[in-house]
Amino acid sequence: MPYFLKLSLFSLVLLLAGCSQPESEPTPPVPAPKELIRSETFSPLGQSNSYDLTAVYQRYPYLSGPSYIDETALYFYASNEKNSFIFRYSLTDQKLQKLYTTKQSIYKLVGVGRQLFLIRYQDHANDSTWTLETMDLATGSIQQLDQGTEPEHFYPDLQTAATHVSWIKHMKKNRQTQSLVQKYDAATGYVTTQKTLTLKETATRSGDYAQNLRDGDGGILLDQTTYKADEKTTAYTTLSGKTIKKATMPLDFAYGRHYLATGAEGNALFQSHGSNRTSYYYTTPEPYDLTDAFCFLSADRVVFREEQHQLLYADLINGTVVPLTDKEGEYSKPVFTNGRLGYSVLRDDGTLHFHLIQIKK
Repeated sequence: MPYFLKLSLFSLVLLLAGCSQPESEPTPPVPAPKELIRSETFSPLGQSNSYDLTAVYQRYPYLSGPSYIDETALYFYASNEKNSFIFRYSLTDQKLQKLYTTKQSIYKLVGVGRQLFLIRYQDHANDSTWTLETMDLATGSIQQLDQGTEPEHFYPDLQTAATHVSWIKHMKKNRQTQSLVQKYDAATGYVTTQKTLTLKETATRSGDYAQNLRDGDGGILLDQTTYKADEKTTAYTTLSGKTIKKATMPLDFAYGRHYLATGAEGNALFQSHGSNRTSYYYTTPEPYDLTDAFCFLSADRVVFREEQHQLLYADLINGTVVPLTDKEGEYSKPVFTNGRLGYSVLRDDGTLHFHLIQIKK
């Protein structure tokens, strides 16, 4: 076959092949979030009960809000000038029981099933040593799960899901800092490392580092920083590596099955992910009010705090937000376990009450 004929046939094949390729469709733009519609009319989320713990607060002025709730009791920690304590408060007879005493400070207390988990720490000049322990509520026995040393008085923030507890542990060696994502499975009783990030602390930093995580129905989400050529970027990242864009200067965040909730000065953002849900934002009455302490009641219902003086309830199915409480005083971060929402409020008159709401499904 003549050369020019071969060339013509080859060109024709290329032309036909090019015509057969489907045209690439442009990526549809991400819809802008809608503003939540605020209403002052509120229907209760469920039966509510109040418990007066003023006498305990007067004796132990450094008292947390409810940390864990089971079928018969709520658990919290408190401290005085010498010691820190964990208490059990019976919901049936309102009796107080001291479960644990330590000369160190307690940073966090959570629970899963019939176990409590606590971080206790000791500050030093340039760092802090910490220990993670678990308490069996049936026997009262204590078991150490992990320990470490953190710079700049940082302590692991325990996060819980239905069957496990997770946290981040940092290890520094040979000019490298490793961020270990740890998980304790209550069913097996084992601690496993879910992911390790490595940051090289050379003249030019490179690698990845995570300071915080959130856990829940959506899985584990890391607040991750990546260094490259001494430039850094920050994003929320799943364990599988999926990145969710980080809002500007968030103060707090929570990760649910359908939404990433972030709080900042003057607003809160509820960003949908992996679903066809609508994203929403909420603007505070005053531009400098802070939003934080997000607590998912379900995939589309979340309670959060505004300026520590009020709790709000957002319904992300209907796009509404309403006050959950009056502005009665200073509110603790809410906790939701075993179908109950718990929080404390310290009023201006010095009284302190714990509130529990049995959430309707």
